Amino acid sequence: MTKKARLKHPMASALAEICSKTADGVFGVDQDNKITLWNEAAERLLGYKATEVMGRPCVEVLAGRDQTGRRLCGSTCPPISSARKGEPVHGCEMLVQTKAGRPIWVHVSAIVIPSRTPDLFTMVHIFRDVTRQVEMRILLTKVQALLAHDGDPPEGIVATAPKRPSPLSLLTPRELEVFRLIARGESAKGIAEKLRISPSTARNHTQTILNKLGVHTKLEALALAFRYEHI
Repeated sequence: MTKKARLKHPMASALAEICSKTADGVFGVDQDNKITLWNEAAERLLGYKATEVMGRPCVEVLAGRDQTGRRLCGSTCPPISSARKGEPVHGCEMLVQTKAGRPIWVHVSAIVIPSRTPDLFTMVHIFRDVTRQVEMRILLTKVQALLAHDGDPPEGIVATAPKRPSPLSLLTPRELEVFRLIARGESAKGIAEKLRISPSTARNHTQTILNKLGVHTKLEALALAFRYEHI
């Protein structure tokens, strides 16, 4: 069985050809949720070869869940349910596992390709890795919850006393202002507007903050702030 879908609709065949080399992962399922298409990017992102997944129910491969842990793949698959009802199919984010067992977040959008046979269709899913963005958003939510509680950890978060002074004490008052805005999800442009500085100055402040904290990304900086329960 080849990597390309064995689909009867001419549009599906053309789409399979187009998607064969795209950077985004692409997989297709039929109305029974069985995989009919699996491109090279899907192999790279999830680790499964096309020969390992073709014809299998997608729930066995992806087992996608939302942020609450609710299962998205399977008989209750929202995109498949919408397609069966003739309703618009919306994109979503879901947590899946690679073949090696590593959890990653992916954003999935879908295209429904009808068949010449009534009630039969193929759904082509296009997905990309958004793990960093989702983890950043989750962490920002936690940090914002801390700020909203005036430094008291929200329910479910256990405070632990750090064994050494917070590295945030290295930041100047201006840098702390910038860092608070970063914690609220502001971009360089947003920081510049709120502090009445140029975007390049805002980016310079951000890089200085990362250097002082000994980290490489905003996510790592916020994780550090969260560990010390201080912004």
